[in-house]
Amino acid sequence: MKLFSSITLVAVAVLFFAFTSISYEMKSSTAEVEQVQGLYIFTNAKPVKDIVYLGTVEVSGRVKNPQYTNVRDALIELAKKNYPTGTALVLSLNAGGVDKADVIQFK
Repeated sequence: MKLFSSITLVAVAVLFFAFTSISYEMKSSTAEVEQVQGLYIFTNAKPVKDIVYLGTVEVSGRVKNPQYTNVRDALIELAKKNYPTGTALVLSLNAGGVDKADVIQFK
């Protein structure tokens, strides 16, 4: 019985320290991004969690009306077609240049 109590105490202590050391410190810049068509969209932001880079898609000249939502939606369409396992896009929008997005997957 004493052995069981000791093991239980050690287990509780390990769990306590494990959960307190994993906490993430929120900064003023920490935010949640929205999902659009099932993908998380990072615009002028980067993910905090670990990721796997899958590839890049770009829409140079494909969008007739280069407003944000049109460009974003075209990038989403390409990402879903070329990288169906992607879970998020990191957009890189360039006025007068090539708009592109890195397609990523969270680990």
